[in-house]
Amino acid sequence: MLDPRMLAQVLVRDDNVSLRLLWAWYRGNGGNAGLMEFEAYLYELTSLDAFDLKILAWALEDNALEWS
Repeated sequence: MLDPRMLAQVLVRDDNVSLRLLWAWYRGNGGNAGLMEFEAYLYELTSLDAFDLKILAWALEDNALEWS
């Protein structure tokens, strides 16, 4: 899989998924970041720890059919 941040950026940029929905997938899989922190991460203003990066990757994998 691509870097989860890059894939998430492309999905949001290309309107394949909204930022809020992507964040909801992430939170639903156990992610810790709030919406603003998550958005800052996507736009490379902050970073997430290794656990949250794995959660984002799982969320993208689990919902791949939604945007493919």
